[in-house]
Formats: sequence, structure tokens, C-alpha cells
Amino acid sequence: RFVVDDGWFGKRDSDRAGLGDWYVNPQKFPEGVGALIEKVKELGMDFGIWVEPESVNPDSELYRQHPEWVYHFPTRTGSQLRNQLLLNIAKPEVKQFIIGFMTELLSSHPISFIKWDMNRTITEPGLHGFPAGQQKEIWIRHVQSLYEIWAELREKFPHVEFETCAGGGARIDFGMLRFADQAWPSDNTDAFDRLSIQEGFSYVYSPQVMMCWVTDSPNGMNGRKLPLSFRFHSAMTGSLGIGGNLKEWSEEEIEEAGGHIQRYKEIRHLVQKGRQYRLASLRKSPQAAVQYVSDDRTESIVFAFLHAQNFGGRLPDLKLDGLAEHKIYDIEGIG
Repeated sequence: RFVVDDGWFGKRDSDRAGLGDWYVNPQKFPEGVGALIEKVKELGMDFGIWVEPESVNPDSELYRQHPEWVYHFPTRTGSQLRNQLLLNIAKPEVKQFIIGFMTELLSSHPISFIKWDMNRTITEPGLHGFPAGQQKEIWIRHVQSLYEIWAELREKFPHVEFETCAGGGARIDFGMLRFADQAWPSDNTDAFDRLSIQEGFSYVYSPQVMMCWVTDSPNGMNGRKLPLSFRFHSAMTGSLGIGGNLKEWSEEEIEEAGGHIQRYKEIRHLVQKGRQYRLASLRKSPQAAVQYVSDDRTESIVFAFLHAQNFGGRLPDLKLDGLAEHKIYDIEGIG
């Protein structure tokens, strides 16, 4: 699946403008986004696209037409986070605007996937026109309206998969997962940091809904350099994706990546559908290890990662779990 991220719409040449104007940018897509989708499908891939429907830039056609649609206190200047304001989606007209443009987008193009982002918290939580005693209803009304929007879109477009994302992993809850097929755990994609993040995620949620991307090295968030094999294996403990600049990868890296992807396709039924066992945690050990076992206990795969090791130090043995007591197992590469 090939997914287009932020920047495809409106006058979106930076994060300062265009958010809220959900039409295809004609300079970037002179033939429309349909030409790109057609090419992607020719290559044997589905097409996905990024949206952030709850936010708006003040520098946008939408805000200039409807400044009253954002959360605000009448006596104060609104705060901008990420150069954005937040729409009051509990307003019926705002809710219908979002449903309308999403319906148009998904009806007009063979889109298979939506990454729904939300990159700011609520500030100036004012419900204009409501008495003071009802102002706190904003926290419930926003979420209820969001659920209603998603429920309607999922009913209209049952073939489209949706990912929940909010400033990283701020919207991973069972209420949202009634409608979302997958979730974004964190904007921190450093493969080592992700081991702890993904372990914590696994205590509540299935690896199947946990999106794990292979990103570039050095990592843009913390500058850490890690080999491609480590980055892939970390991401292969959940649902694998790639969010790197492939034009910068060498031919050797592209070839290696192809091997990891093929390997993941062979074992993803274990990772996504199998039983998970945490064998070692970085919270207590210099290594992290996680094991997945098929329901019939005929197959298993183990991922093990070393953080650091003292000179001459001996790593503890990894004791596998979940295997059948009386079965004989072959270890690939060993016998």
C-alpha cells in the first residue's frame, strides 16, 4: 500500500496554511490525484491518503469563511498550536462539512486507506452560545461527534481501512478502536525507543493494530543511528510499514529491505494473529525479546534485541514460552 501524507491539498506548502481546504492542490497534481492512484494500482498496490479534518489554519479559505467554527473564548485571542486552531465538530454544520468532504473524497477516488490525524490539544475550550454551566460539555461533545462521524463514514465506505492517529498515540482507546482498523502508537519512530513503546502497547492491544514504521537513520527525532536490520526487526514485531525517503536508500539497502519485507510476509500471521509472549524487557534487562506462537503451537518466531553489554558479560538465556511440551521443533538455520 502506498500512502500520501500531509501536503496534497489546498495551498499547503508548509504547516502554516491550507489546512481545512480539502481539494487537491493543482500545482502538485496537475492531472489530479487520480493519475497517481492509477499509477500506484498499476504497480500492484492499494492507495491511501492522510487527512486532519478537525483542525484548520487561520490562513485558509475555510477559516476566512467560517471563523466562528473554531473553539474560542469571545474575549480572548485564540492560541495556535502547530499553526492550527481546532474546529468545534459538535456544531452540526461543522460535522456535516467533515462528513461531506470525506464522502466526496472517498466517492471520487478508489482510496483504500485513510490516516486520520489530529495534531493539537484543545485550547480555549469555549462552546459559544452555551451558558457557563455547560461549557465543560465540550470534552464529551467533541468525542461523541467524532465517533458519530467515523461511524457514518465506516458505514458508507466499509471497504476503506482507517488509522487513528493523534499527535502520535494520544487516541488509542477502545472507544476509537470500534471504528479504527489500526493505530499509530507514537511519533517517536526510533527503532530502539519503539521497543519499550511497543511492549507497553502490547499489554492492552493486539500487535495487529500497532503500526510500526521503518524510518531513516540517523533518526530525525533523536539522531540515533541504527542498522537497517535492527530498524526492520523492531518494526516487524507489529504491523510493518515504511516511512523513509527511499530515494536516499542505496541499492544494497533496497535489496536488503526487500528481503525483510518478504520475510515479514512469511511470518506476519504469527505476529498479527498468534499468541504473544514477552521474554525479556529493556526495563529489567540489557535485551528485549518477544515471541509469537501459532494457536496450534506448530510455529513460533522470536525477536531478540541487544541494547548494551558489559565487556565479558554473559547474556542470560532466553527461555521460550508457549511451545507444546511433547512436540519436536526445527530451528531454522540450526536444525
